[in-house]
Amino acid sequence: MSKNMEKRKPTFKFAALVMLAVVSLTTIGMVVFHASITVMFLLSWLIVVPAAMKLGYTNSEIEELGFSVGKDAFQSNLIILSVGVLIATWISAGTIPTIVYSGLVVITPKYFLLTTLIVCSLTSIATGTSWGTLGTSGIALMSIGTSMGVPAGLTAGAIISGAFFGDKISPLSDSTNLAAAVCKTDVITHIKHMMFTTVPAYLICIVLYTVIGFKYANNTIDYKQINEVMIILKANFNIGFIALIPIVLLLALLLLQKPPIVSILCSSMLAVGIAVVQEGEKIGDLLNYMLGGYSIETGLLYADKLLNRGGIMSMAETVLLVFIVFVIAGILQNTGFLEVLLQPMIDKIGNSRTKLIGSTFIASYCANAFSSSMMFTSVFVGTVMSPLYKEFKLKPENLSRIIEDTATLGGPLIPWNSNAIFCSQTLGVSPFEFIPYCFLSWITPIISFIYGVTGFSMKTYTEEELKKIEEVEKAI
Repeated sequence: MSKNMEKRKPTFKFAALVMLAVVSLTTIGMVVFHASITVMFLLSWLIVVPAAMKLGYTNSEIEELGFSVGKDAFQSNLIILSVGVLIATWISAGTIPTIVYSGLVVITPKYFLLTTLIVCSLTSIATGTSWGTLGTSGIALMSIGTSMGVPAGLTAGAIISGAFFGDKISPLSDSTNLAAAVCKTDVITHIKHMMFTTVPAYLICIVLYTVIGFKYANNTIDYKQINEVMIILKANFNIGFIALIPIVLLLALLLLQKPPIVSILCSSMLAVGIAVVQEGEKIGDLLNYMLGGYSIETGLLYADKLLNRGGIMSMAETVLLVFIVFVIAGILQNTGFLEVLLQPMIDKIGNSRTKLIGSTFIASYCANAFSSSMMFTSVFVGTVMSPLYKEFKLKPENLSRIIEDTATLGGPLIPWNSNAIFCSQTLGVSPFEFIPYCFLSWITPIISFIYGVTGFSMKTYTEEELKKIEEVEKAI
């Protein structure tokens, strides 16, 4: 096939068929066969490439189109790998154990639901994982709630709200890094922008859980499991302010607008120093932790689940997923598939930002319900909607925020979604019991939609910024 052969534009029906095939393949693999989303997106190459070749592109041209966009994942992937290193070194230095220990100290009967929210928030922020928080602090707090006579669904709701809040705003979270990467914004900008919706919603949650919790103020707490975890943490780490210095350094560097990768690695190196001096770790072991994750056997399942994590390899699948998604999206975008699919939506949306935001909400919740995966939803909505947001001169952090407000927080509200199922199985509560009490998942999207309609905090491009973007794209 000649390289100069005329390239055809896909018809809407053909583009829709290709997209449906990709979505169906990925969804069936994940839902029916419990396959990795990374594997299924790689297999979608067998759909996308032949479809592009049918339009007159050669295989080498298709690869060039995909890789021209795939290289944009380089910076995001380096940040994700650096986060893996950060988690391992922060555990080694006692940073994460200190945060978790501090959270467990504040639990009291009168404010049980509030402290449950805060403990799970701190654990999730420190570890970057909602599921890990549910499987550690969450299980312990469910037992405490049961011993106090607090309804299981209510306790679970507070746990889930805290766990997903921390996961959402933690720079250590793979889902947070993925949403930022797919929308092509850096993770720190993404997190800062989420504060506009997440913080007000969180404050409302604090009020709600506090007021509701007063009903159980005179009940007593069984501190057995809390004490077990605290004893283990105290026995294996030096809990105190020194362990928190790496966090202070990271925040300071980010506030000074230093590059995220440099900031993360500098904090990691400080944590290494603390681990060597204060925790007695060997440098060789720490270097191994950076690759494979921190490793310890405490004899307590909860503690082991909390502490055995991190390392570059723990982020490997997320890095591969981001790269593959960028390449597939590059092919679909540069061969005209996305443009053809989006045109009818553009025509219906017109100049209405409200319709754009509403369409994003609908797409996100539908994808989350259809695929049962928050990760798939982030990839799908981010890829499909990004060009539309650029048309409206809206910066990518607007889209990444809405994806997190709906996809990340919407998972626990859909009973058959993988997040809701995991919450149910881990905490031993039916989704229908905890869904009404997942206040953060209900409140945040409402605030997000109001902002979208009114334009409050919706960052836009200036004409100069758009010209610079166009110049860069032409150069590429």
